[in-house]
Amino acid sequence: MGYSRKGLEEHTSVGLHLPHVPAWALAELLLVLLGLKVHGTAGCPTDCVCYPSPMTVSCQAHNFVTIPEGIPEDSERIFLQNNQITLLLRGHFSPSMVTLWIYSNNITFIDPNTFEGFVNLEELDLGDNRYLRALAADTFQGLVKLHALYLYKCGLSSLPSGIFGGLHNLQYLYLQDNHIEFLQDDIFVDLVNLSHLFLHGNKLWSLHQNTFRGLINLDRLLIHQNQLQWVHRRAFHDLRRLTTLFLFNNSLSELQGDCLAHLGALEFLRLNGNPWSCDCKARSLWEWLHRFRGSSSSVICESPERMHGKDLKVLRAEDFRNCSGSESLHQIKTHTFSAADRGASKAHHPHHSSKEKGSERGAEKGLHSTPLERGRAGWDAPGGNTGPGEQQEGLREEEGRGYFIKPSLFQLLSKLLRLQGSKPPLKGCPMQPEQIIRDPK
Repeated sequence: MGYSRKGLEEHTSVGLHLPHVPAWALAELLLVLLGLKVHGTAGCPTDCVCYPSPMTVSCQAHNFVTIPEGIPEDSERIFLQNNQITLLLRGHFSPSMVTLWIYSNNITFIDPNTFEGFVNLEELDLGDNRYLRALAADTFQGLVKLHALYLYKCGLSSLPSGIFGGLHNLQYLYLQDNHIEFLQDDIFVDLVNLSHLFLHGNKLWSLHQNTFRGLINLDRLLIHQNQLQWVHRRAFHDLRRLTTLFLFNNSLSELQGDCLAHLGALEFLRLNGNPWSCDCKARSLWEWLHRFRGSSSSVICESPERMHGKDLKVLRAEDFRNCSGSESLHQIKTHTFSAADRGASKAHHPHHSSKEKGSERGAEKGLHSTPLERGRAGWDAPGGNTGPGEQQEGLREEEGRGYFIKPSLFQLLSKLLRLQGSKPPLKGCPMQPEQIIRDPK
């Protein structure tokens, strides 16, 4: 029955009472009356709700175990979250798709060709598919407009090289709450417009020189609640626009101040919840924290015993009065350098790739190099790196093995000491190259 406005007023005046209808039901009714909603018709899958302009298919929370049939080819937004879907295959969706939400399902396999040709896809939420566990390197190839990718809680233990290749427009990448232990060099190198990277809640134990290379527009980096024990001094080199860095609740005992030196835009830093060693190795971090003008958490000392429970940030210069410059670096060990030693030291980290071995040999250039060497073209540019053929004179860090000292440095030291005979020899540094022996430890 229909009522004109005048008729409705007349019936109301004589005691007609209209039943109470929820607002959401009225909205649904209005869509049907206006022809803007199709429910279970030939143009929409059974048990789904479809809307035109833009064409939207909503099939959420209906216990689907497969992609429902009958999704219109011109669908731009598809919502399939909270079902029991297990497989994604080529042909399930149309390349016209712009948004796909398929989080909280039981996906175990994604055909690498599922999204082939999807040049309009902007948002892809695959999160909370705990049995996915692995992805092919070309799964997201060609998604040139993708700006948000959700892969949280997917049971991933690794990411194949090149998986994010070509995603130049990606701005948000959610990788938190997986089981990722290691990130390959240059895994994010194509993500030049990425602003948010979430890696918290994984099992990462180290960050290498080129882990974050190319992320020149990154604003937020969350790596808390991992198992980090070691961070390369140039790991954050390209992150000149980073404003937020979370490293809390890891296993870091040391972090060089040089690691943070290039973060000129940093505003928020959290380092709490780590077993910090506040001996001489903490001096460079202490100095950086005293220069930092942003907001930072406490940095509670775990060791040595005399520093236990103190905040590194409130220590005074007198607490480091017995520290020489060299003692604030990683633990120094001297040993004979040979090709065999280099191989042995790299074997200490099983995830080193052959490419990294080459780049790592030039990675520490600049640690004790001259200003001329530090100013070489490309060294301080975003994405810059020393080539594998460049050899450093002096000290270079070998992961897990300390430092070796090349004969050329001893020649220079010998000359300096002859000119300045009153200065004592460097502690732990024999004056003749042949005296260098491998540290038995």
